[in-house]
Amino acid sequence: MWDSKFKQALPILEKIESAGYQAFFVGGSVRNCILAISITDVDIATSASPAVIQELFPKVIPVGIEHGTVIVRQDRQSFEVTTFRSEGSYSDKRHPDQVTFITDIDMDLSRRDFTMNALAMDRHGDIRDPFDGQTDIHNKKIRTVGNPTDRFMEDPLRMMRAFRFVSQLGFTIEADTLMAVKSSIDWIDSLAVERLAKELEKLFAGGYYMEAIGLCSEVNLWGYLPVFNEIADVSAILGNISAPFNRLYEVFTYIKLTHPAISIKDMIKKWKQSNQTYHATSQLVEAMDVYKKAGLTNWLVYQLPSERYDSFIRLVKVLLAEQISIHQLNQVETSLPIKNRQMIDFSGNDLIHIYPNRSKGPWLQTYLNEIEYAIVANELANNYTEIKEWVMKWHPPEIE
Repeated sequence: MWDSKFKQALPILEKIESAGYQAFFVGGSVRNCILAISITDVDIATSASPAVIQELFPKVIPVGIEHGTVIVRQDRQSFEVTTFRSEGSYSDKRHPDQVTFITDIDMDLSRRDFTMNALAMDRHGDIRDPFDGQTDIHNKKIRTVGNPTDRFMEDPLRMMRAFRFVSQLGFTIEADTLMAVKSSIDWIDSLAVERLAKELEKLFAGGYYMEAIGLCSEVNLWGYLPVFNEIADVSAILGNISAPFNRLYEVFTYIKLTHPAISIKDMIKKWKQSNQTYHATSQLVEAMDVYKKAGLTNWLVYQLPSERYDSFIRLVKVLLAEQISIHQLNQVETSLPIKNRQMIDFSGNDLIHIYPNRSKGPWLQTYLNEIEYAIVANELANNYTEIKEWVMKWHPPEIE
């Protein structure tokens, strides 16, 4: 029954209990254990205060100590340990205005978002379930703990989490909870886009993403998300996605290619994403453009980083209904005459020697780009003498 993650964290529970305090595994790890699906993170709740945890363990990182949360390092792994707590109101719709440490695990569980996450398991595998979360898990229902409107008012991101769980677990949202979502959906406007982006990425990556997309259209979520609210036929466009997208930049690429007027920079800016996401989106858009025009060419594979191969394969499947394999991409990559520009047996200084009377300028980069393309496309051997002859043929010095 015990997942390896639980086994790694078990000594933490045992040490806390040996000091006279309570400790439980809580939240998503317990839910996933019941569902017999993979567990990524194990969180621990305890009656011990953060100060006690710092005394008990040699390696403790106080990441959110004001809210009772620390990270305990155990066997080179990190485990989040949070003191049982009750919470006040959420005036910023994200963090509780005040936190009170308590000793009652059931009261601590009452502040959780959904019944399926309001579970605690002790070191013997016995589960505490004060809100009948196991029944909801069995019935594949997403139900808030207590009044759904109150839960969403405290933190509207919980609505996004509900959509994400629909996608990941294939559950449905319970009727009263769904009704509260529909009446509270405009609160999504109050959320930081960085928080929305994390949930949105997971939503598009789930195995039941189509059900989640349909639900998001039903409650008009898209009307409150940047960029999506600019697409007139957004529900139909997203409804055409025939496979999950694992990364947000794949979603951005899909939007760009189905709505060319929307700029990549605009999407990145409105979603406050990193330069890495910008470059990944740009690389995939360019690769898709090349593929549509010429197929799987040397130049396409040369320009596309290998870490984008899986994303490219998914986009080809969704946008063009075509199948390409990682093996095909690797074959082309292996056959490339060069892997990067540094391997070219010719430089800018060599060009200057050919054209000594020309001032340095953009022409240097243009010529180097032409050389690079010709070599990659197997139109030119990567040999100094042949490159020099090729340059002089296409750009005779006497004409310069």
